[in-house]
Amino acid sequence: MTTANQFKFHNALLKNVKERKDFLTATIRSSQTESLPDGTLRSRFVASRQITVYDPTLVALIKSALKDNAEFPVNCSGYMTSTVRGEGDKATWYDNQVVTELELI
Repeated sequence: MTTANQFKFHNALLKNVKERKDFLTATIRSSQTESLPDGTLRSRFVASRQITVYDPTLVALIKSALKDNAEFPVNCSGYMTSTVRGEGDKATWYDNQVVTELELI
């Protein structure tokens, strides 16, 4: 069963990893491969999202993978939250995607 506050990325590219105090932020880029009429394949952009990783085990896994590459393919899933900063007309909502499972591929 899938609920509205979950997300999953399969064979997505993890990049732009930034180390914070005790967690990481990064960009996850998802694309699909499609076959063109002439038989060639091309990659089509689907989505790019900011993610946050708090789990110390996953933070260590990502840090170890960063030693070899600045970006790498992953499968990941987690939950989404929203927070608001500011008040009244100056209020801005931010979505936050928190990774709870991650697999290097």
